Amino acid sequence: MQVPDSFELDSKDDEESPLLETIRSKCITQLLLLGAIDSIQKKYWSKLNATQKITVMDILLSVLEFAASFNSYSNLRLRMHHIPAERPPSNLLRQEFAGTCIYLDVLQRTTSAFDTDRVEPMDSNSFCDNRVTEVHIPTYPENSNVEEGVEGIAEEKLVSFCGQILKEASDLQSGTGEANVDVHRVLELRSPIIVKVLNGMCIMNRQIFRKHLREFYPLITKLVCCDQMDVRGALGDLFKTQLATLLP
Repeated sequence: MQVPDSFELDSKDDEESPLLETIRSKCITQLLLLGAIDSIQKKYWSKLNATQKITVMDILLSVLEFAASFNSYSNLRLRMHHIPAERPPSNLLRQEFAGTCIYLDVLQRTTSAFDTDRVEPMDSNSFCDNRVTEVHIPTYPENSNVEEGVEGIAEEKLVSFCGQILKEASDLQSGTGEANVDVHRVLELRSPIIVKVLNGMCIMNRQIFRKHLREFYPLITKLVCCDQMDVRGALGDLFKTQLATLLP
């Protein structure tokens, strides 16, 4: 992972802002941290104990939340009014995207061996309800072994993260009917992250996806009419790989 050569500032006056200097330093440091964590999870994940795995997940989430706090839809729209269209605020978006890729890799790796016997039957008609409900995470008995506990925590984080990204995207998509240029531009800037999450859901453990379909389905359907073709393409892949298997 390469560290950006410079941090793109919003305006000439911003160059002397202590806040932006701090943000730039944190961004560069966290990009280096992401690279180190990515190397660890690829080479040594199976050798880490449960506490170490959970710590890695928490660190990745913390880095993601830092970048996401500056990449919220309201913040992006505000920043776009202060910079030229050809110079989007890419560094923090790049950090969030890199963090998303690594975070999903870790969570997918941890939940790939999910115990299918724990999945409860699902009412085939219930996921068509368009109400967005809370994400329900299974509870594990106190005598579960350590690895099983890590899988449960990873499942919780995976479902929560995917649901959050989809909800934010679907909420913004619902407001594009007024031909708001800012909204379309923000969707365009965030589309790589949305696509990455949708691609990750394509390879999500099918039992986990099936169990949480009640939460995912209303959010997915709101993105069907998204103007970003890459998002719609990723949705098509998701329907083929996950939803098509649920049809009789």
